[in-house]
Amino acid sequence: MPRTTSRRKSTSIRQEQIIEAAQKLILKYGSEHVTIRRIAKEVGISEGAIYRHFKSKSDIFCLLLDNVGESLLADIQQSIIPEGSIMESLESVLTTEIANIAKRHGMSFQIIAEVISLGDKRLNRQLSDIMSKYLNRVESLLESGVQTGEIRGDIDLEAAAMLFFGMVESLSNYWTLSNYKFSLEDKARPMWAIFRKAITVVGEKATVKANSAAP
Repeated sequence: MPRTTSRRKSTSIRQEQIIEAAQKLILKYGSEHVTIRRIAKEVGISEGAIYRHFKSKSDIFCLLLDNVGESLLADIQQSIIPEGSIMESLESVLTTEIANIAKRHGMSFQIIAEVISLGDKRLNRQLSDIMSKYLNRVESLLESGVQTGEIRGDIDLEAAAMLFFGMVESLSNYWTLSNYKFSLEDKARPMWAIFRKAITVVGEKATVKANSAAP
């Protein structure tokens, strides 16, 4: 039993090393230049050792996408403010996303871009599923905002969720392409102000509705 546990732990650690190496190589070269040979060299193991854990480069990207999906959904869950308004929670989601983009050097969205460029149908389906889950979660928050009277009831919530995602993605891509030369927070602030103004109910009407909806 201890040998099995040790073997599983070793496998998990090795897979993590392989994934981290692939991420570094994506940042340095782009996905088209990420090969099993380069990954093996980065980790310091043989190509054969890579194939003991992953059947192909596509399988490595599959796990990379799983990590991206988990981190994006976790960003939303961790950012919700239980005692706050829906708009406060959405702003918190954006703030968390921006902080993690800076921390991860935009890795999540670079992986998304690289996967799209590969044209692998299986990976594209996986990415589509990840994005659908993310958009549905944001749309659910927006729907809650409509119910509390904070968010206008006449807007297309699916479109608003896509705009929110596009705001985060465009910030990440632009920041990466600029070689990280500007402040993400400074760019995000006016974008959030425009988004907020576009979707919220304004004036006393919003305050009355929000207060009446509060427990």
